[in-house]
Amino acid sequence: MPILDHPAGPVEYVRHDGDPDLPTMVFLHEGLGSAGQWGALPLLLARATGAPALVYSRHGYGGSAGSGPDGPDYLHREAFDTLPQILDALSIARPILIGHSDGASIAAIHASAHPVTSAVLIAPHIVVEQTTLDGIAHTASVFAETVRPSLGMFHDDPDELFRRWSGVWCSPEFASFDVTGLLPHITAPVLVVQGEADQYGTDVQISAVTDHVVGDVTAHLLPGTGHHPHLDDAEAIAALVGEFLQPFLSLSV
Repeated sequence: MPILDHPAGPVEYVRHDGDPDLPTMVFLHEGLGSAGQWGALPLLLARATGAPALVYSRHGYGGSAGSGPDGPDYLHREAFDTLPQILDALSIARPILIGHSDGASIAAIHASAHPVTSAVLIAPHIVVEQTTLDGIAHTASVFAETVRPSLGMFHDDPDELFRRWSGVWCSPEFASFDVTGLLPHITAPVLVVQGEADQYGTDVQISAVTDHVVGDVTAHLLPGTGHHPHLDDAEAIAALVGEFLQPFLSLSV
């Protein structure tokens, strides 16, 4: 992957070409994710919409330098500091943010303070739920057997990454994480997607978005779907997102 120089260390990224007159879709991965773990969705959407796309791994993830989540404000720092620096370095203005899980939280936080064309929030964390903490505890219990092998294909040190990420989420300081107060500052259109069987969150997250975002909100609660709807059925999610984005791209999707 290409590498972007950054004050906090090099960042790996992938760009999919598209019409330069269209806004760039920027993909923000989950708490244990990376650029390579998005699956087919970025390329499917780039091909379907004609819009360019950027997919990158945050510091400490994938092949990017750094150490991963650090402190209870790590999502805010990513949204307010690192993401704007990356967008500036790559000359991306008013992006379409497409985030999953932690990445959806980053997208929402960023969109509350920076101009974006729209935001797609897949399984966002707006508040901390007990369901999320229970899901992390279960993941920890099966980590060695089922999680480490898959993460090892994408991360140099999956044990350290999981320790840091789960350590922040399960810390007393993070229990008060709540970005509901930022949502009224989001004026761009928002698509929020949640799996009904998501082991890390419930429709509480959807309700927070629909109740507090000022801009137009489209919400989908997907029956029988877990935490990774874009991996369970990439084509279906690409169609869903593509339809939502159509008015902003002036294309027939």
